[in-house]
Amino acid sequence: MGLRTRRSAPRSPGAAGRGGGRGVRQLLPLFPLLLLLLLWCPGARGAGAAAPGEADAPTLYLWKTGPWGRCMGDECGPGGIQTRAVWCAHVEGWTTLHTNCKQAERPGNQQRCFKVCDWHKELYDWRLGPWDQCRPVVSRSLEKALECVKGEEGIQVREVTCMQTEKGVPAEEDLICEYFEPKPLLEQACLIPCQQPCVVSEFSAWSQCSKTCGSGLQHRTRHVVAPPQFGGSGCPNLTEFQVCQSSPCQAAQSPHSLHVGPWSACTALPSRQARQARRRGRNREQRERDRGKALKDPEARELIKKKRNRNRQNRQENRYWDIQIGYQTREVTCTNKTGQAAELRLCQQEKLPMTFQSCVITKECQVSEWSEWSLCSKTCHDMVSPKGTRVRTRVIRQFPIGSEEECPELEETEPCVSQGEAAAPCATYGWRATEWTECRVDPLLSQQDKRRGNQTALCGGGVQTREVYCVQTNENLLSHLKTHKDKEAPKPVDLKLCTGPAPNTTQLCHIPCPIECEVSPWSAWGPCTYENCNDQQGKKGFKLRKRRITNEPTGGSGGTGSCPHVLEAIPCEEPSCYEWKAVRLGDCEPDNGKECGPGTQVQEVVCINSDGEEVDRQLCRDAIFPIPVACYAPCPRDCVLTMWSSWSSCSHTCSGKTTEGKQIRSRSILAYAGEEGGTHCPNTSALQEVRSCNEHPCTVYHWQTGPWGQCIEDTSVSSFNTTAAWNREASCSVGMQTRKVICVRVNVGQVGPKKCPESLRPETVRPCLLPCRKDCIVTPYSDWTTCPSSCAEGNSGVKKQSRHRVIIQLPANGGRDCTDPLYEEKACEAPQVCQSYRWKTHKWRRCQLVPWSVQQDSPGAQEGCGPGRQARAITCRKQDGGQAGIHECLQHAGPVPALTQACQVPCQDDCQFTSWSKFSSCNGDCGAVRTRKRAIVGKSKKKENCKNSQVYPLMETQYCPCDKYTAQPVGNWSDCILPEGKAEVLLGMKVQGDVKECGQGYRYQAMACYDQNGRLVETSRCNSHGNPASLPC
Repeated sequence: MGLRTRRSAPRSPGAAGRGGGRGVRQLLPLFPLLLLLLLWCPGARGAGAAAPGEADAPTLYLWKTGPWGRCMGDECGPGGIQTRAVWCAHVEGWTTLHTNCKQAERPGNQQRCFKVCDWHKELYDWRLGPWDQCRPVVSRSLEKALECVKGEEGIQVREVTCMQTEKGVPAEEDLICEYFEPKPLLEQACLIPCQQPCVVSEFSAWSQCSKTCGSGLQHRTRHVVAPPQFGGSGCPNLTEFQVCQSSPCQAAQSPHSLHVGPWSACTALPSRQARQARRRGRNREQRERDRGKALKDPEARELIKKKRNRNRQNRQENRYWDIQIGYQTREVTCTNKTGQAAELRLCQQEKLPMTFQSCVITKECQVSEWSEWSLCSKTCHDMVSPKGTRVRTRVIRQFPIGSEEECPELEETEPCVSQGEAAAPCATYGWRATEWTECRVDPLLSQQDKRRGNQTALCGGGVQTREVYCVQTNENLLSHLKTHKDKEAPKPVDLKLCTGPAPNTTQLCHIPCPIECEVSPWSAWGPCTYENCNDQQGKKGFKLRKRRITNEPTGGSGGTGSCPHVLEAIPCEEPSCYEWKAVRLGDCEPDNGKECGPGTQVQEVVCINSDGEEVDRQLCRDAIFPIPVACYAPCPRDCVLTMWSSWSSCSHTCSGKTTEGKQIRSRSILAYAGEEGGTHCPNTSALQEVRSCNEHPCTVYHWQTGPWGQCIEDTSVSSFNTTAAWNREASCSVGMQTRKVICVRVNVGQVGPKKCPESLRPETVRPCLLPCRKDCIVTPYSDWTTCPSSCAEGNSGVKKQSRHRVIIQLPANGGRDCTDPLYEEKACEAPQVCQSYRWKTHKWRRCQLVPWSVQQDSPGAQEGCGPGRQARAITCRKQDGGQAGIHECLQHAGPVPALTQACQVPCQDDCQFTSWSKFSSCNGDCGAVRTRKRAIVGKSKKKENCKNSQVYPLMETQYCPCDKYTAQPVGNWSDCILPEGKAEVLLGMKVQGDVKECGQGYRYQAMACYDQNGRLVETSRCNSHGNPASLPC
């Protein structure tokens, strides 16, 4: 107490004065700096000394933020942290103290983020949307140019999104994609071309007048040279008409006019005419039969027989088209101005219209009766969709002829219900997934560096996969994963039968990285104790020191086997199992009852065993009791010292010829002795003490353990927790592990086991649990895939059908391997080659004329000749010529050929010619022609009028198809465009690129494209026929 009183007493007035003056002199040079700091830092002023303009200070200082830094975190994905710099700045830009800005408005300097790893590059990518329409940029000046010269500047935008490539959904942040590749541009400049109006040619000359006398019309035309583009004005009329006046007609207009009535309905030929026609046909067949009998050649008779069979078959097949040719008439009359009938000769006409013609009698479509309803498509019971469908059909008996109405529907469908709950339940299907494979890091690494693909001792983020398959999931099917039986595992079916979303086949995973073993520092060496206090033999003992494991290792080899030893021993003499341990020192009691001076301190002790545990004090009766410690109780004017510090750690763990362990402790002076009678403070050397430690020799021993071996089955121990597998063998049991334990002398090596304390020897055998053996489990084979039921188109190779099964449990821990094949295939039976079909047209039948009784009143009509109509049979054939049903050709052979056509039975005065030949082939050159010919036959060869090639040409000429196009310039030349600029040749339009004012450039002119007939075609057809017109400038 006296010490505190003396040290807290005030200094003498003289001392205070001297000290204060010296302090003021030291602060005088700092006054200008303090004053400047107060002026610049309003926050440094006191609350009562605020400047007049302090209320306006927040407007002068603003918070500034830097860019966000890189996302940091322990794992990939969400959960990372990124930071940025935040500082306070004056409005003029210079940085100042944070206290000048409002703390409430301070932006955050941290935010959560998505940590991107290298393997994310395969999972994320930019999706670029299309550029939208080029839109004009709002001009700063309201005035626009009166004339568009170079086009209008514009801008177009697009959407750019960071997407998860596998799922097709947007990512959490665009920063994920920006980590690998800068974000593509969202905007770009564009040019809106000037509006280009339609360009047309000049008008052609006026055509001749449509009438040779009186008023008529004449026209002229022009064509489009270049169509309108970019919103230009449309094309004008390409044709103009005007009235033309020829010389007046000399003859007066006829007072009579011709009236032509409508055609009557098609009427069948009279029955007498039909009978005569049939009789003529029978006579013709009889003559052919007689002619066949006259033939002695058996081959000829066989050919005639086959022809008759074919004709009979054709007539049978042609029943679908019951073609009946009839006739129809119309009335042609001549009337005067009053509307009264007059003779036909009074109506001046070079050729009167026909009053009769052959026709085909209209037949409506005829179909059969409906067939019976088919069975319901739903043969099982299903609450979700209980209804099915059933179908009935009908066939066409008579195809429509000359009728605009098509045949009615040939198939009818209606909903139907299955037999209800009495029916078997419908099969339901669901997804199944195999077990996840082990987490692997190398697939992600191999995508970045192929050299790292086969590393196995890896950790961190990885992927694991599984197989997904579809199975029938009816309630009566047992779970295959619980029973592990082949027959109870459902077989895979077609993936299309499972309708819901399929489970994921890949997921991210994480392999923990191995943690190294960490141990605490060594404890102090303990007392010399017997190896076994319960069996105290001899005078040899051990001193022990220990350390503990602070962090258990994980991963890698793992376990305590990878940790260093945690106990060391030193042989010693005179061991003891118990000793006294000082717990606390009592107060210093001066000798002889004095108040201060030399004295002693009694130690408070407890009895401890060799492990440092407190035990009964009676056990330490043979141990040496600690003696009191000498001390000194300071007197009021003595030198005041601190307590001794604790002893430092020993400098060496043992002592030898060249090493000696030392410990140091020290204390310091708190107050010097008074002026009269006090004990003076000791010298500096006396403030420190040194003592020897670890005086035992450097012969340290410890038990060293090897890693635990493989767990092997211990047949002497009964198994527990066993599970029967397919072969009913035990797959879970107790095993044992062994390891090697040796005695090691530090810095020497292995020594005999007697050097180490036997009682502390680690275990060499321990029980372990054998992991359950897992056999390979596969599903049954799926059904064979179906072979093609339809025919094979062309040579498509050998078709195969296959079946497969899925591994639902991989072998582990010595289980049965997957040796059976998972995939089988076999060749399908050779499918029938697809049959192609074609229509076969037979010879045209005799040309049927309108009955003479109908046409005899018509002027110029001759019996047995003139216009008529003929029919023919068509049949359906396979490509090899075999017979086929009509419905096959209707479905596969294209449109039905014409069944009837107009025909002409030549009269005696008519010119007769052969049919036109086929056109000759083209040689491929543009401008080439192809021809076809015919010849005069019969008596027409002697008639002069038939030899007139102008009226009856014997040869026709036609141009061959040609792909030759020519480009011709259109419009004016463009301005001079420099090579650095980007020019588009579109009707003389120029697009500006990089700005450059002078140098060598080119003028461009737009080109129009024409074919060999002078018609305007698409410009792209001329792209391969030369470059656009250009001139240097």
